[in-house]
Amino acid sequence: MSAAGASSGSSNVMRILVPALIIDMLAFTCILPLFPSILNFYAKSGHRDQLYDLSVSLLKSFQSALGVPHNERYNNVFFGGLLGSMFSALQFLASPTLGALSDIYGRRTMLLLSCIGTLISYIVWLRAETFTVFVLSRIIGGLSKANVNVATAIVTDVYKSEDNPKGMALIGISYSVGFLIGPMFGAYFSTIAPKDALHTTPAIFSIVLTCIHFLLVAFLLPETLKYEERRKSEDIVRKANQLVSPLDLFRFSAVDAPTEKKHEMQKIGTIYFIYLFLYAGLEFTLPFLTHLRFNFNSMQQSKIYLFTGLLMLPIQGRIVRKTPMIKQKRVAEIGIMCIVPAFMVVAQATNQYMLYFGLFLYAIASATVVSCLTSLVSAVHPSTDKGALAGVFRSIGALARALGPVIASTCKYILKEYIWYDWFYFDDSVLLSSPDE
Repeated sequence: MSAAGASSGSSNVMRILVPALIIDMLAFTCILPLFPSILNFYAKSGHRDQLYDLSVSLLKSFQSALGVPHNERYNNVFFGGLLGSMFSALQFLASPTLGALSDIYGRRTMLLLSCIGTLISYIVWLRAETFTVFVLSRIIGGLSKANVNVATAIVTDVYKSEDNPKGMALIGISYSVGFLIGPMFGAYFSTIAPKDALHTTPAIFSIVLTCIHFLLVAFLLPETLKYEERRKSEDIVRKANQLVSPLDLFRFSAVDAPTEKKHEMQKIGTIYFIYLFLYAGLEFTLPFLTHLRFNFNSMQQSKIYLFTGLLMLPIQGRIVRKTPMIKQKRVAEIGIMCIVPAFMVVAQATNQYMLYFGLFLYAIASATVVSCLTSLVSAVHPSTDKGALAGVFRSIGALARALGPVIASTCKYILKEYIWYDWFYFDDSVLLSSPDE
């Protein structure tokens, strides 16, 4: 295929993939500002069930073991952290396998399978009158979210290695738009239906969007992995343990590559893990912090996502997307160096001006680090292992996201309210400031 033909082919694919990802992210993010109120709903006497009571009992035992006084005001912070960690832990288990399966059965097939699982999770959420059913919806959703790593594999299918940053930036822009608009929809629905304690309107909204996403993928998105480039199924069975073992993931054992290439992947993967581990702690607990410290409601919390999304869009569209591969590393370094002061400012924020300045730094990191690191690792992969590499890399990120929220939430109980971010993030600031090492 000529260069012009390849460029045209990639453009045609991205014209469908980008809107599909935006729609998927709108459905996924509309719940984010609702978490505090959703958990408050399940804490009420008429809706508490055995799982919720068991969780409270275990939490009290945990606090007693640490010598920390029990404070019901912070229960939802801890439960929110557990739910966020559980969702990502399930992604950690599912992502590498689904990514590798896309190397066998094709990208579109696995995206459709992911859509079906995600749709089921939203339907369960719609009927979640108890905490147990809501947790079940999150379990199904976590096991089904393979769209990120499959989309990454699609980008590596249709772009040349040196052009990967353009494709990765488009994926980043898709997610920025989703995080920009999705939470606003969730908060809006909560205001127009104040008696909708179950938040059925946002759930229905997510169901409709997921159906549209499914139709786009099924009828408009072409398959990007040629049949002759697909791997044999026995390879996946043979490497099943390598796809879920943390040690093998950090070694990139499931990816066939020369030793020197493996070393490059391992270095990038380690930096990616440390960064996301710290990042996820703030990302998921921020709504609870603003709710407790500034008494933010769902609409005010959605404005946080609007603010960061508006900043991320031009950074990804004008800087990350146009940065050549040779300079992607430097852009990632700048983003990483912004994240530590961002957490420090948020930790000490006693007014909204300080909070939003911290979020400004946070947005710079959000717009640059993951896209650039993904481009860097994709540049060293062998052509036959694109899906496996994407799955392993995203699974490392999911493992970080599984640990970050629950540890950050635990720190909330052990440390004072205004220093927990400081302690949690300062401990690894030297590592984050030295991505070359």
